[in-house]
Amino acid sequence: MFMMMKRAFVISLFAAIIVGVSGIPLHAGQIVTDDVRVWAREALAQEKGLEAEPAGNTLAVLYFHNRSGKALLNPLQKGLAFMLMTDLSQVDGLVLVERVKLQALTEEMDLGISGLVDPESAPKVGRVLGARFLVGGDLQGTAAELGIASDVLEVPGQRVAGSPSSKGDLPGIFAMEKELLFAIISILKIELSEQKKLELEKPFTTQIDALFNLMYAIDSADRGDYLKAEAYYTEALRKDPGLNAAQDGLQELKDLNLVGSHDRSKAMAESLEERTSQTSRLTDDYISRRNRNPGDNLKTAGRIRVQW
Repeated sequence: MFMMMKRAFVISLFAAIIVGVSGIPLHAGQIVTDDVRVWAREALAQEKGLEAEPAGNTLAVLYFHNRSGKALLNPLQKGLAFMLMTDLSQVDGLVLVERVKLQALTEEMDLGISGLVDPESAPKVGRVLGARFLVGGDLQGTAAELGIASDVLEVPGQRVAGSPSSKGDLPGIFAMEKELLFAIISILKIELSEQKKLELEKPFTTQIDALFNLMYAIDSADRGDYLKAEAYYTEALRKDPGLNAAQDGLQELKDLNLVGSHDRSKAMAESLEERTSQTSRLTDDYISRRNRNPGDNLKTAGRIRVQW
């Protein structure tokens, strides 16, 4: 079912392109700032002068492309990539490209997640990214039968180094991300200490609602709607008070003076209404499923215990 990913990876990776490593220090948080956008423009303009052979284990994680036709899974496009970025950033020996550079180049090249670019442009992408490896993939199936097909592309030579995949259901997305994570690390031939393995096994969160609200927040900020982003970050923290990424994003909005002491009630109401409309049917489906199969209420995968 996932063979199309291997054939189409070079095309689909452009759907959410990431820009690579720069010698100029840039803002590396969750908000795409003006200096990052300037960098993206300059990187594209200087692409021909960039080295063709990136050095070291520099890796970029692309957004995942939702090919399921199910809009309810859209938050996982950035969500799965964000979780992988968070984990891979903790791996010694890897240099990870920041997400804000991904978004800035996506905007500069006027690409959406579903955008297509001529696969012959792959050498250009590799040079702009400054990445030796690209990780990207597809989401397929449904919330109940979710499949992820991924490739690890080695930019020099355009060689697919490996094609990790995972299957499960939406509540199991946190375990599926870990399966992909350790497969990617294995493909890159990186040895982990037992302590590092234990650290990486810790779930990003165990709350789907928290993850989705975090992704709504990041997407809102990407679109410049910082008031709504603030509301989503706040809701994510309400669902999971220990979600550090949401706390960091909320603090970043304040540090950059993008939000202030204003009335958030309208934005919160709009945010929750939008979130509810996208997830209510999914929730109803799972309530019905749990009633039919009480044993499915909890899904345990390794050290991860997920409740819906």
